[in-house]
Amino acid sequence: MKAKELTVSAVLTALTIVILYLNLLLPISTISILTLASALIPVALIRGSIKSSILVYISSSIIGFFILPLNIILLYILFFGVYGIIKYFIEKINKLPIEIILKIIFFNIILVLSIFVFNSFVAIEITKLPIYLLFIVAQPVFLIYDYALSLLISFYLDRIHKRI
Repeated sequence: MKAKELTVSAVLTALTIVILYLNLLLPISTISILTLASALIPVALIRGSIKSSILVYISSSIIGFFILPLNIILLYILFFGVYGIIKYFIEKINKLPIEIILKIIFFNIILVLSIFVFNSFVAIEITKLPIYLLFIVAQPVFLIYDYALSLLISFYLDRIHKRI
């Protein structure tokens, strides 16, 4: 990894932590903050490589574990941080129906894992909804999140990437 790539990764890690910390300071939706923070992983991929995006994910997860509330950092670690990397590999297939199916399968696996982790180890209830209703509601919310993340990546590519 080159020095420039390491520097960009360090800056993106710092930005990720700052964005996640804003959840404590501003009355903004947690999902919105997590979506914005998760957009920095694809930025690391665009500006550097898969190695730099994994570095940003791992370093922000470790640093965040020490300074952020457990519920926020666990959501980032379990889904929002890693999804940008998974999205990259799934979208390399370049066949929309297969991509959507794979993304939904990944999301459902992570949703089950998150419910297990939050209920078993953290003792934080994710939602008061019954499990079946949570799965019904979560699917379209996930697809909206995926679309929003794609829009953020496109915005970055169109407006920001060329200027830096």
